[in-house]
Amino acid sequence: MKQKFKVGILDDDSSKITQIITMLLYGMLGASPEKKARYKDYELIPYEIKLQEDIQDIISEVFEQKLDCILIDYKLSSYAITDFTGVEIAKILGEEIYDFPIFILTSYEDDLFTKEIYNAYQVFDFDRYLTEPAERIELNCKIIEQILKSTKQREQWEKEIVKLLPLSGKSEEIDSRILELDNKLERSISGKYSISKKIKKDLNTNKLNELIDRIDDILGED
Repeated sequence: MKQKFKVGILDDDSSKITQIITMLLYGMLGASPEKKARYKDYELIPYEIKLQEDIQDIISEVFEQKLDCILIDYKLSSYAITDFTGVEIAKILGEEIYDFPIFILTSYEDDLFTKEIYNAYQVFDFDRYLTEPAERIELNCKIIEQILKSTKQREQWEKEIVKLLPLSGKSEEIDSRILELDNKLERSISGKYSISKKIKKDLNTNKLNELIDRIDDILGED
């Protein structure tokens, strides 16, 4: 059975959303035999995200739908009236969820790189994605790779924190690492509920035990 990854699509143009959905469903169609074999166990499931006036409402939908990745149109004002760009949403989402896979689709690459500061690795030309199979395959591969990378990182943190929990209180270094891991796990699982690192550092040993109980609850939800 294939592992399914839920990919959110945020765009103000419904026709473009339909086109992106089609490209995601094509998956590795036309890819080399090696790539088809490598990604045969994964399937991308498109999900349309409603464009809303408040960015936090959009962020909330990403959490509620438990999306694995999101594709965002750079210019969200072709048909809808918004006062923010896709990059602004991407940056806020990146602050909410640690290492969350985000990609920007744009037909205005020069404008994007002139006005914005963003990782070129995460930016793809929309027209090429639709018309060039190699570009479509590359982005679909990156989506899968970034989701797998994010999942693997979280699993490593979970293993480490489970190993350290019985040693809590043994040293300041161990307690500090537990707090650090907790911060990363919260931001990767449900970042909008995370407690700031500063507050956690102020916790005394007794309160650390309460924190450990809460960490156990978080890990038990997976």
